Amino acid sequence: MRQLTTTLFLSVLGLCTAGAAQGQVFERGFVVTAAGDTLRGEIENRFWQQPPTRIDFRPAPGAPTQAYGRAGLRAFGLDGGRYFRTEVVPVDRAARSHGTDLPTRLVISQRPDTLLTEVLVDGPAPLLRVVLGDVTHYFVGRPGKPFEELVDRKYLSTANGREGILSANNYKAQLLQYFGDCPAASSAVGGAPFTVAGLSAVVQAFNAQCSPTRQPGTSYTARSRSRRSFAFNGGLLAGVGYNQLQFGRAGGGEEPALLSNLNLDGQVHPLGGLYLDLLLPGRRWMVHSEALFSEYGRKGTFALAGGAGSYTWYGTRIDARLGARNALFQNQTREVFAGGGFLLNFTTSAHSQEQYGTGGSRLTATNVLVPTQSGFIGGPAFGLGVYLEAGVRYGRFTFSLDAAVNEGASYADPLTVKEAAHDPADPLAVVTDYNGYSYSAAQFTYRALVGFRLGRRPDQPVKP
Repeated sequence: MRQLTTTLFLSVLGLCTAGAAQGQVFERGFVVTAAGDTLRGEIENRFWQQPPTRIDFRPAPGAPTQAYGRAGLRAFGLDGGRYFRTEVVPVDRAARSHGTDLPTRLVISQRPDTLLTEVLVDGPAPLLRVVLGDVTHYFVGRPGKPFEELVDRKYLSTANGREGILSANNYKAQLLQYFGDCPAASSAVGGAPFTVAGLSAVVQAFNAQCSPTRQPGTSYTARSRSRRSFAFNGGLLAGVGYNQLQFGRAGGGEEPALLSNLNLDGQVHPLGGLYLDLLLPGRRWMVHSEALFSEYGRKGTFALAGGAGSYTWYGTRIDARLGARNALFQNQTREVFAGGGFLLNFTTSAHSQEQYGTGGSRLTATNVLVPTQSGFIGGPAFGLGVYLEAGVRYGRFTFSLDAAVNEGASYADPLTVKEAAHDPADPLAVVTDYNGYSYSAAQFTYRALVGFRLGRRPDQPVKP
């Protein structure tokens, strides 16, 4: 079994390494190359937070992918999602909106930069967005004028010996100056919050009332909101698990160590529970958590001089796991993944008993009086461990195999004598002061599980 565990662990690690370059979620879309060619096909949706630096495109499902860097793109978009376009915009990369690294004075340092910007409104007056670090930059434009950057700059200020955070976000003044010759846009500025919806209302007022076309621009804000950077999957789990808890050899003593090499479990047990996954941006990784209820242990016998012994060691427990999964391959309906993490076992009920005779006492060959029945085996009420897994998802169903090992623990057998405190002056005297055998063992678990997702797929394509 340990050889099987080693083989499975190394196989999963190999899959994780080999899978880093595999594809993932492809969705219908288009690419406009730097040469002006428009290509229709599928684009890998990486749920971009920062400006994309490259995309993977294929003309049809299953076709080889082609990578396009930012320099090779004019624009790209997903049919059910977002639209990006290369623009030269004035970016203040020194702007800060959060965190502990705020500057101690207001500094504005704009420089033109060529970026794949996210288009929120496309029209004579567009609205663009770029996220750099944790700072969101918006850009508005109009015919005959360069782009205007809108960003919530914050800085530290000290007054009367107290330090505070000040905001230098004067976006309303900027918008009034930029669209001041358009009454409709100027009117919209007054009630516009510093949000996508608020800024969209201003540029759309200009597009509808003051642009040459007198038509609202194309809005991508609703479809942009529908794509979440984080998403959850949850559902039911069922399956079987094989537990191995095998003692090592206990060494020599006054009596033989009867539990050496004993497997306290060695049984297949049914499992049932729940799982919850947090899908991270890009969807290549997810945080996986689960809680499973199961039985453990068994009843057994073993041979000894003059008869047979028996033991009972079983109960119920909850296995809680927290780890990560990496998608080696993924499309809209199928996924191959590998992962690993940590586990914690909570024992909810336990039964342990050991019997070597009738239940009374016995006198050993060296005149040690010991009981023949006792609650015997210890072990922690909870235990930490690690696991590795590999699996396949198809539609709502997930099929997985995993192997886990729990931290080692000590187990005691008080019914056999390893050493006793004999009286040298009277070696034949009956004694009751003795030490039994102790055993150490780590628990190995091998599981086969089926998961059923409850609810819709988080990244189901959105109809435009």
